Amino acid sequence: MPRYFFDVHDGHIERDQEGTVCDDTRAAAHMAKRLLPEIVLNEVPKDSERQSFTVLVTDEQGHPVYSAVLCFVGTWLSR
Repeated sequence: MPRYFFDVHDGHIERDQEGTVCDDTRAAAHMAKRLLPEIVLNEVPKDSERQSFTVLVTDEQGHPVYSAVLCFVGTWLSR
C-alpha cells in the first residue's frame, strides 16, 4: 500500500517525515479532512481572531495529491 505525507501549514510549515500508509488517494484525502479539526482544536490562536490551517498531502514521490484548508475566524460582538 502507498505511503502519503501530511504537511501542516499554519503560518509555518511542519513537515511529515514519517508519512502514513493509506489504501489510496481517497483514503489519504479522508485522513486529511479528519486531521484538520484535531489540529485546530489544539492550535486555536490565542492572540488573534483569524488563522488558516492547511494540510498538503503528497505521495511517496513528493507529488501533491490533495490539499485541505480549515479557517478559524472569531468575531467580537461586544467588548
